[in-house]
Amino acid sequence: MRTPRMMKWGIFLLISLLMSCASSQQQEEHKTLWTVAWSPDGKYIAAGGDQDELKLFDGRTFALIKTFPVKDVQLSRVKWHPTQSKLAIITQSRTIKARILDMDSETWTGLKGLESGFRALDWNHTGDLLAVSELDDAVSIYTIEGALVSRFIGDPKGVADLDWHPNKNIMVTVGSQIGIYNQYGDTLRTFKPRTKETFLLCVEWHRSGKFFAVGDYGDFEKGDDKRLQFWDLDGKKLHEINRSMGEYRNIRWDPNGTKLATASDALRIWSEEAKLLDESKSTEDYLWGVDWSPDGKYIVTSSSMGKIVIWDDKAKVIKILKQ
Repeated sequence: MRTPRMMKWGIFLLISLLMSCASSQQQEEHKTLWTVAWSPDGKYIAAGGDQDELKLFDGRTFALIKTFPVKDVQLSRVKWHPTQSKLAIITQSRTIKARILDMDSETWTGLKGLESGFRALDWNHTGDLLAVSELDDAVSIYTIEGALVSRFIGDPKGVADLDWHPNKNIMVTVGSQIGIYNQYGDTLRTFKPRTKETFLLCVEWHRSGKFFAVGDYGDFEKGDDKRLQFWDLDGKKLHEINRSMGEYRNIRWDPNGTKLATASDALRIWSEEAKLLDESKSTEDYLWGVDWSPDGKYIVTSSSMGKIVIWDDKAKVIKILKQ
């Protein structure tokens, strides 16, 4: 059962996700694209959000090749299977919730037992397990066939993102705290990233598996002081950055683990030592989704005004995709 405290945090996060695009939508009808992902084989780019459809682009020509209807939901994240032609999606909805799309047969597999969907979604390193978060506090783990393996409380105020370790069956989750869990939901470690109450929106392990990066919304009361932090498995803070004017919505390491791309008021690219390497011009069209091409030469982003942009690895615009 939801408590008033849980509902407060759920409402807060939903409001914060929508605030950035409200002013633009008053002037002209734009619908946010919350998520974008490049397939590991480089063939496809998938994107979705508030536009009632999952969009599929050619990963080489960047042409829109197909759309799948996803009506009346906020499609909050998509994740490609590491080796198979399958795409997992999660929505902030009590109808569609989370599903797996088989690209070869163009058929969907639903995940049974979910009461709602939120925005955390990831395959483990072997691709036989899929973890998803619900609106309040739960994380559920499924097989690739859609069978429930385990379910546990990942964060008392909601799991906004999670990421499986690159070579172990453990995951890191973020929300009001950082949590590290195994595939059965056993708690390995939990800790608060800051003394002030905040909400973390994104997390990703470094390719080495030795540390991970987290990005937050900022201080809970005012939304100020947004930070990007690097932490190791023992809960030791390695680096901290507070450069961004916008919250860190999504982050992604390049295939070699030498560069971290962050989506906020600008596209920024950081080194493993948290040094700023490159950045785009800051804009009111805040970025949401971000991912690297499998060869590490390009970055794709999606935005609050519904744009999908291809960048080079120096944060220079290559192409704005036609939809």
